[in-house]
Amino acid sequence: MPRRPCLHNVATMAANIQAAPKEATMANPYDTVLEAHCDASPAAVYDVLTDLSTHLDWGGRQQRRSFRLTSMEGSGPLRLGTEFDSRGSMPMTRARWEDHNVVVRADPALVEFHTASIAVWPTGRRTVARWEHRYEIAPDGAGSRVVYRLRQAAMTDPPLRLRVPVMRTLTRRVMMPFFCQRGFTNLLQAAQRRATPVAGA
Repeated sequence: MPRRPCLHNVATMAANIQAAPKEATMANPYDTVLEAHCDASPAAVYDVLTDLSTHLDWGGRQQRRSFRLTSMEGSGPLRLGTEFDSRGSMPMTRARWEDHNVVVRADPALVEFHTASIAVWPTGRRTVARWEHRYEIAPDGAGSRVVYRLRQAAMTDPPLRLRVPVMRTLTRRVMMPFFCQRGFTNLLQAAQRRATPVAGA
């Protein structure tokens, strides 16, 4: 059984991507972009997004079992420089992502955090990646418009689904948006529930 990496080493391993051989690193960043209207105000969306205690709900328990956060280590609201660790499941494998996250922007109109990830596959093969999560929040009528951008900034030793051209195209254009959509929708619904007073309260 492959050894699980120590989370405090994940960020260092991801930083080493830059020194990896060119053929071992995915050359071009790729963005998955989701956009939707939310009936909640920008302030409500921002409050939910920066409340770390909500992430295991909209990004975990309410997500698809094969693509969800399974645990988090960290507390408090997300602010510039906040760091937290997380683990998550992946489709079609028992392997798990081990993540170290750092918030690089936390404004009412823009929240962004970068994730250094490592996955150890059943074969012992290791994939190290760097992801950038960016949430743009703007007023839209009585509610807000939210744009989520997930950038695959770098990756070494990618899995088969991201190495073979046809499979890589299918994963990027179909599977990643499909799996990310539910978590994104859950986030917006959580903001709407927080902004809507409970009857009789």
